[in-house]
Amino acid sequence: MRRPTRFSAAAWRLSAITVALSAAVACHSRAESKSAGRSVAAASDDSATRIDVMCMADRINNPPEAFHYAYKYTDAAGTLNEDADITPQAMDITIKDTAGSHSYHGLRSDEASWNGAVLDLSSLNFTAMSARLNSLEASAVKQQGAETVNGYRATRYAIDTTQASPSDQQQFQTLFGKGSFAKGTVWIAADECAAKLLLDEGLWQRDGSIKKTHYEISRSKK
Repeated sequence: MRRPTRFSAAAWRLSAITVALSAAVACHSRAESKSAGRSVAAASDDSATRIDVMCMADRINNPPEAFHYAYKYTDAAGTLNEDADITPQAMDITIKDTAGSHSYHGLRSDEASWNGAVLDLSSLNFTAMSARLNSLEASAVKQQGAETVNGYRATRYAIDTTQASPSDQQQFQTLFGKGSFAKGTVWIAADECAAKLLLDEGLWQRDGSIKKTHYEISRSKK
């Protein structure tokens, strides 16, 4: 499988909304895209429904504690697995995909080494997915209760755009294409950042097909 394009952690958050809305611009009129963009901004400001996965990038770049990070991306072409043991002082990374595997050791005391480690874990697929989740309206996200997951006290939410209100379903498909969907479960820890995410997505493609992808993301206390 072709490795996702990688870039610096500083660019992750800056590009997130741009990447997601680019798909809408390619598929729909400029007027529709502007209207949808305003709706995304409004949803992002609603802390009750905001699903924050992009915060993982902040914790990788500036780890407040020792934790294990895992990211899995699967589509029709194959699977990408990233695992990293991260502390405020160092990172040990292993990445595997259909092309093979490699490992990397990054030191916070060495700026080039640390930046290389952060770069290794960055992904456009992750950034775009995070922006799509951030845009979800309340009816697509249902609170299910409190749990302890990966060492964090968290609140579990079910995500299902196909069960959202008709207007919210229409908005999601206006942004990302007819037939697009997101279904999964996320656990948001007390620090308002995801501790775990399981997500299946279907995204409209230019040829009219739906590209299906699966994500698994977690951070676990050490």
